[in-house]
Amino acid sequence: MTSSKIDLSQPPKFLSILGASDIAFDKKKETITIHFDIGEELTHSNGAYVQGGFITAMLDTSMAHLLIFKTNGEYNPLTLNINVNFLAPGIPGKFTSSATINKIGKSISFTSAELHQGEKLVATASATNKFLKL
Repeated sequence: MTSSKIDLSQPPKFLSILGASDIAFDKKKETITIHFDIGEELTHSNGAYVQGGFITAMLDTSMAHLLIFKTNGEYNPLTLNINVNFLAPGIPGKFTSSATINKIGKSISFTSAELHQGEKLVATASATNKFLKL
């Protein structure tokens, strides 16, 4: 049987692969911050650089979770489009992703996110999401 609401206290299992922790939703500002700890198993070039798909996953995760928290888990935001700008290489270690809502409608939303490793801006993204009522 499926639930009519996402359980915000039980994160999806894939977040453990990305080493996600410390999810902080700011209801007033409509922002979210998520910390990640990426190991060598998610790299290429002999462990030197984090693979771009995992960079994208961290950004997409933060934007989607922002919308999940914003809707109190009543909607699943399906990513219709995501645009990622890779600005610097990410190396294994700690990352911080922050996301904001640019515009939200009845069934479509527009979000953006930044991924930092320390002070270095590694990537930015924007996404269009469709809300799926649970």
